[in-house]
Amino acid sequence: MTIEVVHPLDSEALELFASKGQQPGTALAQAGNANCVKVRRVIQILRDLAEPAGDKLRILDLACGEGVYAIEAALRGAEVLALDARTERMGEGARTARRLGLVNLRFEQSDVRAVNVASHGQFDVIFFLGILYHLDVPDVFSVLENVRAMCRQMVIIDTHVCLTPRTRVEHDGRVYEGCEYREHGEHDPDAVRRSRLLASLDNTVSFWFTKKSLVDLLRATGFTSVLECYVPLEPLKPQDRVTLVAMKGTRVRISTYPLINDKTEDEVERTLRAVHRSGSSQTRTHHVSTKGWIRDVVNRLLRPLGCQIIRV
Repeated sequence: MTIEVVHPLDSEALELFASKGQQPGTALAQAGNANCVKVRRVIQILRDLAEPAGDKLRILDLACGEGVYAIEAALRGAEVLALDARTERMGEGARTARRLGLVNLRFEQSDVRAVNVASHGQFDVIFFLGILYHLDVPDVFSVLENVRAMCRQMVIIDTHVCLTPRTRVEHDGRVYEGCEYREHGEHDPDAVRRSRLLASLDNTVSFWFTKKSLVDLLRATGFTSVLECYVPLEPLKPQDRVTLVAMKGTRVRISTYPLINDKTEDEVERTLRAVHRSGSSQTRTHHVSTKGWIRDVVNRLLRPLGCQIIRV
């Protein structure tokens, strides 16, 4: 049995992570410790599902903020590249990594919308945490396509989803439901937008997909399995936030039901719906004939009394 190693961090690093996204020493900063369950969940997924392609896992952390996920993964021996379009929070993480001697972790200023396989290559695992819901259409579609191309094994996504869809958007002939979320005022200057460290970089609104639409989009983008994580637990996780794991694998072909092998997912769904409608129709017919048989039996008992059941 492998024993998990806990690396002792200095008080400055622990304070930084405890105040994640907030000014240290403020009341809101104390809520940063709640992030502990999110980090635990992501790292557990990493340990359970990821397999090093070579000596070590190569991980990309998009929109890394202070880099707590990147640092935790690097402490475990992974080679990590952490990217963020803003340097304020990322700079704190980079200083922490240097103090810890993490030569296997590098920070870089980059906009996720400009990151692709040509610019940064491929990674075994991509952390896509707390950023999807800050993107608007059509950027979100191209970003996910780029992420899939860069990913060798899986993408771990933690994001808000829309619970009450109010808007529909179309991409590649498919319709996705969700709602718009206000990030900035229409006339806010760029400097003001960039200063809001917990908002989008510059887009005025972002698009939150419903969970179903997000899963449909990940499927359409080419991921072969999409899993939702419930354990490790995240107590008090909002109802409109989910952790998904999108796996990039090879689509299976099965022997027991070969008829499904050469169908697209849309064709499979249409086939099953047609079968379901046919089955429902037969069930209704059987139900009617069963009621008729019962009526005949009851009528044979009632006729000597001068009564019968009739259908009007």
